[in-house]
Amino acid sequence: MTLLSKSVTVLCFLVLGAVLLTGSIGAFLLYVPFLPIAIVVVILLGLALAFLIGARVGGTQVLRLHLIQQRIRRLRLTRNTRDG
Repeated sequence: MTLLSKSVTVLCFLVLGAVLLTGSIGAFLLYVPFLPIAIVVVILLGLALAFLIGARVGGTQVLRLHLIQQRIRRLRLTRNTRDG
């Protein structure tokens, strides 16, 4: 498995988990009688937006770390070929 396929799999599970959590919270908030539907929608949109921002920032961090690791490997290879 490559890094890309692992990260896609992890991202799919995170999205599925976020959808299930949001649906559960939404169902509970709609069950509570004193909250209007508009407030529940705003709360759920805020949760979804926070998840998307977190996924976006986390995804760029994973990519940045992978690129740094690739640079380190290339530097080690060039140093080994130059010394050897």
